[in-house]
Amino acid sequence: MHSMKRLWTVLSLAFFLVLAIGNHSAYAHAGMMGSTPKDGEVLQANPGQISVRFTETLEPDLVMVRLFDWNGKEIPLQRPTLQPGDASQVNAQLPPDLAEGTYSVIVSVVSEDGHPVEERLTFSIGQKSAFVVPPGEQQTDTKYMIVYRYLAQGIILLGGGLYLIAARGQRYGLPTLESLIGIGRQIGWALALVGLVFLWFLYDESLPAVSLTQALWQFDSDLLLQSPFAVMLIVSFLLLLLLAIPNMVSGWYAGVWVLLIGAQAFGGHAWGIAPVWLSIVLRLLHVLTVALWLGALVYLLLVAKETERGNESFKAFFLRLVAAAAALAVVTGALMLIVQTDLTLIWQSSFAWSYLLYVKIVSVCIMLALAYRQTKRWRANNSLRMNLLRWEIMFGIVAVLAGLWMSQTNYPTEMNDTTNTQAATQTAAD
Repeated sequence: MHSMKRLWTVLSLAFFLVLAIGNHSAYAHAGMMGSTPKDGEVLQANPGQISVRFTETLEPDLVMVRLFDWNGKEIPLQRPTLQPGDASQVNAQLPPDLAEGTYSVIVSVVSEDGHPVEERLTFSIGQKSAFVVPPGEQQTDTKYMIVYRYLAQGIILLGGGLYLIAARGQRYGLPTLESLIGIGRQIGWALALVGLVFLWFLYDESLPAVSLTQALWQFDSDLLLQSPFAVMLIVSFLLLLLLAIPNMVSGWYAGVWVLLIGAQAFGGHAWGIAPVWLSIVLRLLHVLTVALWLGALVYLLLVAKETERGNESFKAFFLRLVAAAAALAVVTGALMLIVQTDLTLIWQSSFAWSYLLYVKIVSVCIMLALAYRQTKRWRANNSLRMNLLRWEIMFGIVAVLAGLWMSQTNYPTEMNDTTNTQAATQTAAD
């Protein structure tokens, strides 16, 4: 009882801390705030330069500007530069001999959280072209990134939580993880490693301005550190290799797993939200508690027969742990929403992020309802319903998939809402 009171005291303090922070600017990755010339503007003469302002400061090595004429032919440009004293504005010099017609501009940047962002605009010199060929699509299909991210990070979260719970379960006379899943440990490790490698190359392909693979071979730390997502992938890969070292003390593997789980908190929206320290703390707590929650459920499924033989000490430990992990996962998830965006915008938005959030909320609510029924049965007659446990795990997997997908997707902000409104107005005017 005292431990639960302390838990809720900490959660209450965290909630009031978030409220005390007040309003702040949050953006769904870097977004274009404006440009010179404006999108769709018709100019009488060559402007000589195109300038685009973003919602975040940019890294000069991760910016690329491409220019296309009305036939879709690319026109070579000099390397873009950032505005002196204002790193949120990128400038690109235009060739002096541009003919009259409509030109398309693609600006590729990397936001503070490491996600690639592409903005497009058009302008015309003299008059608009009668027919404009849109520039060819060269972006990486984000669906593949989501699949490999789910494969790698899902295995890491589930595997880490399962290992930590199993290590504790041995103290209650339960089987070791090795005896429970056998070669499954090596298979999961290999799949996570392969997933990280594929995710690295897909991410690198999505950055047209630079090659992170080349920077890695050249040990260009200055460039690599400009992308938190790339750093997360490298750190995760190295930690997975450390897990493969045999015959280390058990504390070594537990420590590496905690670091590996925690590293996954640094590859989402955290770096683009102010205050950054609060965003990172909430994400760290969230991924750790989600890993423990799911790992505990899978472990219970594996040792169900042993736990039904009257292991009361393990039952008490397990129920306390899952209750604390579930409470922290839900509360930190809610606090992340408050810090990340305006809640009213979520209900008004048609962004995919909002629908994924609904899926995650419904999945978690079903998990909690199933857990309540399972707990009552377990306490009453010391038996478990395997079908309820399997469904709880399945909805947990769905919630994790939705969460990882949300990390790869723009979330609604006032800037998004304003931009969409302006776009709709412009379309109606045309």
